[in-house]
Amino acid sequence: MKNMYTKISFCCFFLLLTSLAVQAQELQVKNTKNGKVRTLKANQSFSFKLSADDEYKKGKIQSFTDTSLVIFTPEEDDIQLREVKLKEIYAIRKMSCLHKVGYAAGAVLIVGGVGTMLEAPSIAGDDGSDWLVRGAGLVVTAIGVVPYLIKPKEFVQGVNAEYKIVVSGK
Repeated sequence: MKNMYTKISFCCFFLLLTSLAVQAQELQVKNTKNGKVRTLKANQSFSFKLSADDEYKKGKIQSFTDTSLVIFTPEEDDIQLREVKLKEIYAIRKMSCLHKVGYAAGAVLIVGGVGTMLEAPSIAGDDGSDWLVRGAGLVVTAIGVVPYLIKPKEFVQGVNAEYKIVVSGK
């Protein structure tokens, strides 16, 4: 039994040392207009534009180099791993935690509202007030759509950005 605790303790200690030794890189994006600094880490999803006319593309940061990002773009069929120079990026936006929670809650409300509208006759009963239940279902569905109408803010726009790749923990 003592031998097992020694092995477990050694494994935990080794895991702690390796996690401290492997320092993750992150990208700091500073908007020179307002001075706000945002950070993006590896394996983090975000949307980006490469020019003012371009549409946002979804991607996930795979790795960093000194002057570029390696981005996995699942929506593109021909090139899924692409290396993008930092100076080529026109705009970046990332969903906040509040957006993710809002999307999840909105999805539940939409499904619940539509289900309420469809099942209104069985919910209301025989008194003929199913229009009230359908109206309530419509209101719940409309509330569920609201989070999808709010778009994430852009981190950076054009030449107003300063990019810096740093090693976290330093």
